[in-house]
Amino acid sequence: MEDYLGRAAYEKQSAKIAIKEKRFDDAWRHLSNQKDCYLRHASQMGFSVVDALVLDSSPHEDMANILRLEGRHLEALQHISYTYATNFKAKRPLTTLEKKLSTYHKRADINSTFSAFLNNLKKAQSADFVSIRDLVK
Repeated sequence: MEDYLGRAAYEKQSAKIAIKEKRFDDAWRHLSNQKDCYLRHASQMGFSVVDALVLDSSPHEDMANILRLEGRHLEALQHISYTYATNFKAKRPLTTLEKKLSTYHKRADINSTFSAFLNNLKKAQSADFVSIRDLVK
């Protein structure tokens, strides 16, 4: 069996270092590699679709942070929304994510209250990234 989680941890650590050094393109590449490792692990272990999406969405918190640092607030909101939506569908704890989501929502300055935005996320039929990204536009 391939150790995809070990490789994913290495990619996350490399991304964190790149973010600190403001090498955002390198960080993004490492986070994409981390996602690839997570999906390979989920496939290898036979994860459910929801559990695979939760695992896939976790690097999107760091991706949202990169986009925030670059001043790309709507895109950052799309990424953190994906993480929130997958965790909501999986019935996982949301308190910390909801606080982050609220902060990103304020920065994105979109024309909806946070409460309405949150309700729309919770009602989303699908929690895959493209569906959530399109919902947040």
